[in-house]
Amino acid sequence: MTVVVPAAFDGSTDYLPSAEARRLEARSYLALFQIAGRRVAQPPPSDLVPTVLVPGFISGDFFLTVLARALRRAGHRTFASRIGANLGCTEAMVDRLLDRLTDVVQAEGRPVALIGHSRGGMIAKLAAQREPDLLASLVVLSGPVTQTLSVAPHVRKQLELLFRLQARGVPGVISQDCVTGECAARIAAELDHPFPPNVPYLSVYSEADAIIDWHTCLDPGAELLEVRTSHTGMATDPGVLRAIVGRLADRTS
Repeated sequence: MTVVVPAAFDGSTDYLPSAEARRLEARSYLALFQIAGRRVAQPPPSDLVPTVLVPGFISGDFFLTVLARALRRAGHRTFASRIGANLGCTEAMVDRLLDRLTDVVQAEGRPVALIGHSRGGMIAKLAAQREPDLLASLVVLSGPVTQTLSVAPHVRKQLELLFRLQARGVPGVISQDCVTGECAARIAAELDHPFPPNVPYLSVYSEADAIIDWHTCLDPGAELLEVRTSHTGMATDPGVLRAIVGRLADRTS
């Protein structure tokens, strides 16, 4: 696997999704209205594994509300990551997630399942590699979990805006070094480390992804599952939700 850390974003580094993928992505935003639905109470402790959910780039824990409801209906206790909007330094996001995982594991008295979407999947994988004893399993949804990073042009523009804000002193914003510099190179190398063999690891991807190049989800250390949905739809698609619930159903520790 080749490390690709470009000096700066330019047109040659963009991922160009198909027109069909862009249409599917646009339609998937309508499903986010489900977030406003009825609350599902936290189920009591059971044999089913508790689960921590990690949102993607510039989203926040509320973005995974539909997934949390599906898991709670199935009997899983769910916990927000509390990492905020996930737009800060990668190292800071991983440290914040590990603190949260430690708190939940101590409170629940057992390792937990970790589910990360998009950039949250990459952060979740890094957390799992650093502290595997905290985890019962890892599920990544459309996460760039290999060494390369290739994003659609509109995502590149969002990143470039954040780079400018960080350079002007805005706190808590991702820097260019985290994406294209030495920090990015360190993270890329770490992502290529062997994944802990005692942690079941599933990477869910879609060739209709209009946000990141779906090839970056094909982690050789993971079990791979292809689905037919959009990048955003990973958090709301009924088929994906059923697959995740089924995956976790027999995880009891």
